[in-house]
Amino acid sequence: MRTDRNGRRPPAAGGIHSAGLLLLVATVTVLAASAPRGKAEGGPAPLSVLCAEPYAPVVKVLDTESSLGPLAAKTQTVRLEDLVRYHGHPCDGLVTASAGIAYGLHALFPNGVVVRTDVAAAVNASPCYGDAAAYLTGARARYHTLIIDKSLGDTWILHRRSTGKTVVVSLRKGIKPDNLPGLEEKLRSEGCDRPLIQRVQALQIRYSETVLSKPPQAVFSLKTLPSFAYEIGAVRADAVKARCARGE
Repeated sequence: MRTDRNGRRPPAAGGIHSAGLLLLVATVTVLAASAPRGKAEGGPAPLSVLCAEPYAPVVKVLDTESSLGPLAAKTQTVRLEDLVRYHGHPCDGLVTASAGIAYGLHALFPNGVVVRTDVAAAVNASPCYGDAAAYLTGARARYHTLIIDKSLGDTWILHRRSTGKTVVVSLRKGIKPDNLPGLEEKLRSEGCDRPLIQRVQALQIRYSETVLSKPPQAVFSLKTLPSFAYEIGAVRADAVKARCARGE
């Protein structure tokens, strides 16, 4: 049989191709095993996936045209990705609060346009809930129109000043995983426990996807209250001319 100049036999026809193919398959297998598997394997929630969920909140808002001007002629559209830019990251708290608050705002503004100079809100002390409420409603703590009530839990109270209508939106039982609050509390006291961080993140992602994959009425309860049980401060300083007529 023919040999090369070093006395070695050349590989059989197709041998190089077969060996290379086997090596390629083995490499792909190893890479696949080491790559992140699925959305719920830990790590931050993929924003593009959350925004693509069928019930990701989209809210049309109307604001003043300037700091001492009337209401603008055109609306703006606020989406989940806008909230994330404001808050800093996608998370289950931001997702849940934004979906619940958007549901309540629809009840207050049935024409579909939220006037952000006309809303007061009460939420718990969560930074996620507070940021979602401030961005979507225009309420502000410094004007005492965004009220922090630690007793509210997964409940948001929204009030439209011009009509006096108040609604309360609450997360339904069984939507939030029962073990999530306990795991989050444990993580707060455990330091940089990477496996626990990944476990909590995975659970938060699944929870977020559940919230955004169902119609709001399946995730939240909503009812009208006779009044807003909190003292409201003055109208925002940049909204005092909101009811003035626009110029031509």
